[in-house]
Amino acid sequence: MTWIKTIPISTGSEELQDAVADERTLYPPEYHIQVPGVPDNDDGGIVASHSLMPEALKHAFSTFGAAISPDLPLSRRQHEIIATVVSMSNCTFYCSVSHKEFLRRVTLDDALVEALAVDYRTAPITDAEKVIVEYAIQITKDASQITRGHHARLREVGFDDTGILQITMIASWFNYINRMADALGVGRD
Repeated sequence: MTWIKTIPISTGSEELQDAVADERTLYPPEYHIQVPGVPDNDDGGIVASHSLMPEALKHAFSTFGAAISPDLPLSRRQHEIIATVVSMSNCTFYCSVSHKEFLRRVTLDDALVEALAVDYRTAPITDAEKVIVEYAIQITKDASQITRGHHARLREVGFDDTGILQITMIASWFNYINRMADALGVGRD
């Protein structure tokens, strides 16, 4: 549920239904299965929170869909690690619950998900993933403090400029969507 009016996707305008259908083609299969404990898109989920402005919905969610394209350097596991740590850093209930579940679905590793939720520094992630997480958390805390040194560390663990851009886009997009979810009350009641 949200604190503003939403339009159920199933009964919305053709423009709204087309926008949702377009964004869903960009998303991985695990996103198509409802996460228990969070509202779905006909009950005020994050996509429905954008339903009064179908054109904005289309662009906002298409940006994320493009950022997680399988043609780009990051793996599905890395996408969900970023989504999870950014959402948890922001204390965003809806996205934290959703993306911990998506990470679980992608990795089939409950221990990884729980360890990441407690402290990424002791979680069973690779050195490259630790650098990704530290960078994503710094973007979340204060992106103005990102330096060339952060990019150098990402390069040292194997990311090229496309990978750095992809990591930055995913982390930044989650900061956007976390703020939208919290400000509109998505999953907060």
